[in-house]
Amino acid sequence: MGKQGQHASTKIITAGVIGAAGFMFAGTLQASAKTITVKSGDTLWQLASKYGVSVSSLEKTNHISKGMIYSGQKLVLGGTSKTAVKSTKATAKTSTTKANAAAHQVTSLKATTSASTYTVKSGDTLSKISSKYGTTVSKLKSWNKLTSNTIYVGQKLAVKATAAATKSTKTTKVTQFSTTTTKAATTTKAAKTVKADAAGVAVTSVASYAVKLAAKHIPYVWGGASLKGMDCSGLTSYVYAHTVGISLPHNTVAQEAHVSKHSVSKAVPGDLLFWGAAGATYHVAIYIGNSQFVAAPEPGENVQVQTISKYFAPSFAGTVNS
Repeated sequence: MGKQGQHASTKIITAGVIGAAGFMFAGTLQASAKTITVKSGDTLWQLASKYGVSVSSLEKTNHISKGMIYSGQKLVLGGTSKTAVKSTKATAKTSTTKANAAAHQVTSLKATTSASTYTVKSGDTLSKISSKYGTTVSKLKSWNKLTSNTIYVGQKLAVKATAAATKSTKTTKVTQFSTTTTKAATTTKAAKTVKADAAGVAVTSVASYAVKLAAKHIPYVWGGASLKGMDCSGLTSYVYAHTVGISLPHNTVAQEAHVSKHSVSKAVPGDLLFWGAAGATYHVAIYIGNSQFVAAPEPGENVQVQTISKYFAPSFAGTVNS
């Protein structure tokens, strides 16, 4: 989370829990007969004592990180939350299975044996794509040099070994040509590469670059904005500076002024996702499609790909102004 974003969030955290760094899971839990609302001055210990439950039970049931709560937060007592979560997950899994089966039937009819590359669309997974082209997930990952199952909308994937070989050949030719250029041209090109791609990976887009940084085990460092460590707004400013050359301030609230705001449902890969009310945001991340985003979460964790959930849903999205 950004520097000012973290300052803004601490205004609503009680004195008993301010000591922990980073941001918390401020997700909204569905209210029930066993739901209580946190009031100003409350602490987990006080609430646990008042309602006859343990602190660890409250933390586990409500997905609370490092004991942090805030005024107005809904907390579920006992095991209600866990049961609800299991039920929700079971329902979601069933719905996803049915949707995938239907999608597979449709896409199987459209698949052609002549296609050698495929452009990822919203809702795609490696499993669906491998089934569509009669191959395996492991082969897709090998052909496209993927280190995880994460893919993003607009990404071009080789779906046949011939396409992967062609892609590799083109890369080799480009490298060979580069080594035959004049010394002056080579020096200039190298200088530009360092500036545009300090992470040592190919720069293609905001979303794809963010995904590649997520695979580099970059630790969360409050106030950081480099490959040695970064916080949430440090990550977004770093990615935009090293892909499209846009300079974003190292501050979540300040970054709001550089975007055209819209709902999360209208977010497209490369958009910024903000947590917190406009003018008082405390966390920001980069949307990569398929309800996923890349973020620098909190101390002790690395830059990583995460999935939007009802327990930690962004408040709004924004397209960075060019």
